[in-house]
Amino acid sequence: MNWQLFNRYEHYYIALFWISITSLQAWINAESVIADYARLEIPIEAWQPYSWEFSSQFVSVLLIPLIILFNRKFSLSGPNITRGIIGHVIFSVVFSLSHVVGMVLIRKLTYSLMGSHYDFGDWSNELLYEYRKDVYSYIWIIAIIYAYRFIVSRLRGEATVIATGEDTPEPEHPERLLVKKLGKEFIIKVSDINWVEAAGNYMNLHVDNRVYPLRETMAGLERKLNPKHFARIHRSFMVNIDNIEEINPLDSGDFRIRLKCGKVLNFSRRYREKVKDRLA
Repeated sequence: MNWQLFNRYEHYYIALFWISITSLQAWINAESVIADYARLEIPIEAWQPYSWEFSSQFVSVLLIPLIILFNRKFSLSGPNITRGIIGHVIFSVVFSLSHVVGMVLIRKLTYSLMGSHYDFGDWSNELLYEYRKDVYSYIWIIAIIYAYRFIVSRLRGEATVIATGEDTPEPEHPERLLVKKLGKEFIIKVSDINWVEAAGNYMNLHVDNRVYPLRETMAGLERKLNPKHFARIHRSFMVNIDNIEEINPLDSGDFRIRLKCGKVLNFSRRYREKVKDRLA
């Protein structure tokens, strides 16, 4: 599998996944409602169950990115798991309220366009009823998020900083990184990294002909790597300055950097002074 391509377009793949499964679930639920009403011989317009189900799933999809962002601050793994659980319990209420308000507005609009009227019922009773259902949905969403991360990290392999002990904080400028992939562990020297490329939520560490993804931002990684050896040359690239072979100016005022490994990267003029200071 081309992990570089996957990392670059991971957001789109994730969005497609959620849209696909929620749309399928909405269709199945709508068809089930139609079948139940027919079995009970209760008259119903065919568009109504689709309005109910797709409005619910549509709002859920819109709220999933907020759950993902919230989970970054209140993770359910690591030393602060209790804080994470409490945070998610509270946020599940926010999720449910947002979900109900959103889907009711969509249903009212849909019914109005169809020349009808939608009545949600007594809000105090219905909100409690919807919350009980939304809690299960929220748990499933969280479970899928963590299952996805576990599976992808096992297949892709992710680099992490090696600490010297359980109670020892990460070193300011780590010399080695630990990569876990398919049950195996690999140790790479930071000095062996030729260049770094931003790819979505990951930084791809290029070591010879291999690529190791690290879940980090470019700014965060720039702070961790030793400035004596690494410099940012572009919003998407950072290089090991010991591996720079030549710098060629362009008519635009920018540059191109050729590394000793043969790789050519764009060098933005906005980073010129910083690189110049580090090369001095």
